[in-house]
Amino acid sequence: MADFKPAYAEMIIKSSYKPETINKLTNAYMEDKLSMDDMFRVIDYTEHTTRNEPYVDAFLESVGNSVYHETAAKAFATVNFEKCSYNTAIDYIKSEAFYPTDFSSLSVTDNVAGELHSMGVPLRACEGFNYCYDVTNLNEALGNGAAIFVADKELAVKVSEMMKLPDWEQFRDEVRYIMGQNIGELTGEKLSELRFDYITENYSVALYDKVKAEYDSFITDIKKESADVIVESAYEIVTKDEITNYCQEYTPRLTEQQYEALLSSKNTLHEVYEQWCNNGELHGLEDIGIALEETADRIKVSLDREREMKQAAVDKVMEAAPEQKKEQAVMPKRKSR
Repeated sequence: MADFKPAYAEMIIKSSYKPETINKLTNAYMEDKLSMDDMFRVIDYTEHTTRNEPYVDAFLESVGNSVYHETAAKAFATVNFEKCSYNTAIDYIKSEAFYPTDFSSLSVTDNVAGELHSMGVPLRACEGFNYCYDVTNLNEALGNGAAIFVADKELAVKVSEMMKLPDWEQFRDEVRYIMGQNIGELTGEKLSELRFDYITENYSVALYDKVKAEYDSFITDIKKESADVIVESAYEIVTKDEITNYCQEYTPRLTEQQYEALLSSKNTLHEVYEQWCNNGELHGLEDIGIALEETADRIKVSLDREREMKQAAVDKVMEAAPEQKKEQAVMPKRKSR
């Protein structure tokens, strides 16, 4: 400990860390993995709490590998006061939703805090270690250098992810409208559920618009046929009408990939109708949802196979290219006479 300033050495002595933990930290300092400021940050307050001690190995292993030493030390210090592991704290920081403060806490980043505040999500601010208050004026709080906190950290992480989406502002406003006065109950899990519903609804509207246009075109063409053809097509007309009405009245619970597959078809309505006819177990209105799902999966398999064939063709050309270059390289040039 001779290398430490007297005040720092006294902090180490007063620390409640186990001797082996102190040895690991001092060795890291002697090996230049940690700076003197890092040591001060890690040891500070440890006479009161050592909740982060079980994570000392994870902390030291990350320094210089995936995490800058100063960031690692700040994150390790926060674990004494935040209810999370060291690796979880680092994940929060890497999500760009949080940053480690100088007061052993994880603050929401300014951008994410701004989005949360605009949604009406309750936030807390802390200036220093003890002066904390509910946020009413976010800009003022940030101007005072306050750290910003949200009840559910996963909510901040999800907002940080979704802010990068092109339709974030529309979705954010939709969430604010749906939650209303219950916005304080919004969690990361709830936001993900709302996102799924939002995407599904948008896809559902697009699917209905496509199917309706195809149905209108089908009816226009069938009206040009003779009475006999129209009578023979009665089942097809009724079934396609029911499929179209189903897409209007219900929101099929399909994945994004399944919706994309249906929307990629040249004639989605007819493909669903054929699937309906080919599956003899489909009968009632509720089974139209099954027909949609089966059609989507069939189209997806076809698209995947097509992509694989194209990629195989590209790979084949790339493999042949070196041989062609080699043959061209050894061909003698003809001299001009």
